[in-house]
Amino acid sequence: MAALPLANILHHKLRSALSALGIGIGVCMLVTLLGLSRGSLGEIADRWESVDADLIVFPRGWGENASDKSGSALPDRYAQRLLQAHGDIVRRVVPVFTWQIRLAGQDQTAVGVDSDQWQQLTGGRSLLEGRLFDPQLRFTRWLHQTLLTAGGEGSEPLELTANDLSDPNHDGLELVIDSRLAKAGGYRLGQTVQTANHRWRIVGIAPAGVMARVFLPRATAQYLFGNGDITRSTLMFVKLTEHADMGPAARALAATTGQDVVPLTRYRGMLIEKFGIMFVYVDAVNVIALIIAFLFIMVTLYTMVLQRTREIAILKSCGASDAFLLRQVLAESLLLTGAGFLAGVAMSFLAAQVIQTLRPLLTVTITWHWIAIAALAAAAGAIVAGAYPAWRATRVDVGEALSLE
Repeated sequence: MAALPLANILHHKLRSALSALGIGIGVCMLVTLLGLSRGSLGEIADRWESVDADLIVFPRGWGENASDKSGSALPDRYAQRLLQAHGDIVRRVVPVFTWQIRLAGQDQTAVGVDSDQWQQLTGGRSLLEGRLFDPQLRFTRWLHQTLLTAGGEGSEPLELTANDLSDPNHDGLELVIDSRLAKAGGYRLGQTVQTANHRWRIVGIAPAGVMARVFLPRATAQYLFGNGDITRSTLMFVKLTEHADMGPAARALAATTGQDVVPLTRYRGMLIEKFGIMFVYVDAVNVIALIIAFLFIMVTLYTMVLQRTREIAILKSCGASDAFLLRQVLAESLLLTGAGFLAGVAMSFLAAQVIQTLRPLLTVTITWHWIAIAALAAAAGAIVAGAYPAWRATRVDVGEALSLE
């Protein structure tokens, strides 16, 4: 009798397959959307947390919006001020200038950094190919001499042409991109690309997993995207000394600069706070998909009960208890759901592969954690979906059912 639920399923193969497919689609959507939404944000957070720093300094009031802010925000003099005032706890300060530029068909966060501080942003990783931009800060020194010496800080910025910026003697229009962006855009070392109203030359390929997909000289980013002001950056990364206490250090640096100073590990939380509404939408879609999927199971089982009224009556007349009938129907529900769950997990891995093939810069992270959540949701749904048909089976009137022709 233990094989009865399986026999019932195999007796109606098409209907059972369609019901399991409905569950599979719901599970696939659950696992894939969770992996896509959380995975993409998690991948960004992982890249930022690879920076060799302990604290981030950014303008007061940005809050969770700091995760997507860019442009001129902090005076560069803060870096020297922090080193002078807190040399006992601050090992180094790395100012960066962030801006959105378009490559490989979508916006990328480009990070301007001085070439001699680039490895601090990449956790000490080396380039896979090529070289760093602005070697020996040649372009940076030329730009500072041209603008600050000629005009003086705070004066009307001089107008430089694209030829001035791309002069081989001090080439400032150089990019380093990561390997994922290079693959997605079909970019190669030495290639010239058009973006942000200028032509840039790719001089280096960084490994995947570094802080940003695009790096360029900070002086170039400041001049082009900061209205010619080369004395301000977007935010600063601070590396503390080995024995510095992060909490008191952050408060001391905030008091010195008058800006917000938070642990680098807080960036992940800032991303979640900023894009948390996206999770609400994703979870709502998943709930709706699962409800629809389990309606398939409920309709299938209820139809089965109606069609097998006579067989159920015979079982009851032979001594089958209500508990036995409940177990049979719920077992059938669990078997259909289990088959759908396995199919859904398989489809989710396939969907992840398709998404990352079509959109290489998206990250779909399918973990056992998400699969376990899907399994629990499927099990709960199977019990709920089978509850009414199982109850209906126990209410079959033996005499009436056996008297039917």
